[in-house]
Amino acid sequence: MDDAADGQDRGDVMFAMTLSLVIGIAMLAIKMGAYLMMTSMAGLSISSALWLTAMAANPAGAAIAADMGVEITFLSWLAAAFVPCLVAFVVIPYLLYRVFPPGVKDTPEAPREAAQKLEAMGPLSRKEWITAIAFIGMVVCWALSKQLGTDNTAIAFLGLAVLMLFGIFTLEDMKSSGDALGTLIWFASLYTMSTYLNKFGFMGFLGEHLSAGVEGLSWPLVYVSLVVIYVLIHYLFVSQTAQMLALFGVFMGVAVQSGVPPALIAMMLLFATNFFSVITPQGSSANVIFAGSGYLTQGEVYRNGGIVTFANLLIFMIIGTPWILMVTG
Repeated sequence: MDDAADGQDRGDVMFAMTLSLVIGIAMLAIKMGAYLMMTSMAGLSISSALWLTAMAANPAGAAIAADMGVEITFLSWLAAAFVPCLVAFVVIPYLLYRVFPPGVKDTPEAPREAAQKLEAMGPLSRKEWITAIAFIGMVVCWALSKQLGTDNTAIAFLGLAVLMLFGIFTLEDMKSSGDALGTLIWFASLYTMSTYLNKFGFMGFLGEHLSAGVEGLSWPLVYVSLVVIYVLIHYLFVSQTAQMLALFGVFMGVAVQSGVPPALIAMMLLFATNFFSVITPQGSSANVIFAGSGYLTQGEVYRNGGIVTFANLLIFMIIGTPWILMVTG
């Protein structure tokens, strides 16, 4: 009986140790996944600010800026965004590593496994080469559209035509993209509404009240105040595009009236429309995917998203402001 009891005790101990080990490994995996998800969200908020064509609202914002006398091209956007985005790409992952560390900090086997996976995939296929060439060609044409005299929309349709001609993107693929097409229709509607609100005087009315609040302040103080307010207001919005269409023209108009350089405030507000996207779980449509992955809690997104947004704000204001003034002056 004693032997049986001892065997039962040893079995219980082994079971408890095994269970603890499994739970420990699972917790480490969850922490690693949470860090990767949070870093991906933060990285997307920065990369969206780097390119004019990286986020749907960017070209619309550039169009509104053009109506207000500030011309923004693919190259001028890239030149203004390059330095602050580069700094943010270095600082933000390290910051998250310190405040939201992963469970596993050393993965020496990862490069070897990645190399094995790439070797197993083999060389690029014909369709992959065509897609890569079409993508590079579109980006080059967008970047040089002013010099070439080409239309950005026509370039996009030309790239789509190439992909469809070679059977890379099919009609079935187009049918399955209903949600994306619906988003574009919704976006166009919002853009039109924003334009007519401005024409009917609502934006001017709102701008007058906002101007009264900053009257008498120096333009640097007005500039900082408006950018900070613009970022904090995103706590109340569930869409970057909706906020940009509703407030960009108003904030830019108030800033310009107060003496802020037009190109500076236009660029900074458009960059902020991207880098504040991580501030809440609903701050960007992409956030919903990351937050719904099961690795992140709502509280973790709010806490770390606020930290990342504050860090981005400091980087773009302290480093980005003089850089933008230099490249646009």
